[in-house]
Amino acid sequence: MLRIAAVVLTHNSDEDLPDCLSGLLNQRGVELDIIVVDNASEPARRKRTANVVRSMVPNAQTIAAGQTVPPDYRGGDGLFVINSTNGGYSAGNNIGARIAAKLGCVAVLIVNPDVRIHIDDYILRLSVALLGDDRNAVAASAIRNLAAASENPMYEPNFIQELLAPFSMILAVLPFGPRYRPSAGSYAADKLSGCCFLIRTTFLEQIGYFDEKVFLYCEEAILAAQIRQAGYRSLCLGDIEALHAHRSSAKGDPVRRWRMWSRSRRYYHRRYLGYGAARRLALAASHRLIIALSWLHSRTSAGAR
Repeated sequence: MLRIAAVVLTHNSDEDLPDCLSGLLNQRGVELDIIVVDNASEPARRKRTANVVRSMVPNAQTIAAGQTVPPDYRGGDGLFVINSTNGGYSAGNNIGARIAAKLGCVAVLIVNPDVRIHIDDYILRLSVALLGDDRNAVAASAIRNLAAASENPMYEPNFIQELLAPFSMILAVLPFGPRYRPSAGSYAADKLSGCCFLIRTTFLEQIGYFDEKVFLYCEEAILAAQIRQAGYRSLCLGDIEALHAHRSSAKGDPVRRWRMWSRSRRYYHRRYLGYGAARRLALAASHRLIIALSWLHSRTSAGAR
């Protein structure tokens, strides 16, 4: 039986976690190690998160980030990992992924706590697809959000599309071009959502795990670039799907989020696309306009209320 890890990174996610864990606990056909990494949640919410893990995964052991897995750990027991510093999405998931590698898991499911899995052989089907060809680095399913819109695969803008994004926002259309319509069956995809995907452990080790230079945003584009540059590919399985119960209003100040997004994009442009100074300056100006539009929209919305 394949040994797979599911890494759930939480930050004040105690309300979402039960439904996420329920879907994982219902999986069949694989030996599953559930690793919940709490990324510096507020003390009261971390305590509630720990209580959820203890009640739903009763054999789970609690360790601090960086601590060795206890010698009495048995496959499938589960772990609750306390990380006192919130280093962001990639850094937090790397804590769980490195544990998964030490446990001997052949692949790691990175799954956000607001993802709902209702298919009991979901991980098995992803695993069979991923491991069926040595060229595969990542496999993911179709993803629907609460509005029933598709989130997988994702669209990655080219230079011109990103440069003109503010004008698309003014015209109230999608900022970075059309979304792909998911196809049936398995097919190669360039960029997959970071909310739920299965990644080959040996590939993670090969690239030195997820790039921790970005705190949040643009992780999908960075991983897609790493996969391309290493000569691997990503698969999307259109015949199975998960629900992404994401609520954007829960993320706070939109202007702050756009600024963080801009920092991550600038790093991606420089490190992975090799854009020269002229292109980076042009995109920086475009980003400033996006941030200004976001501020204006937030002020207008607040006034309307």
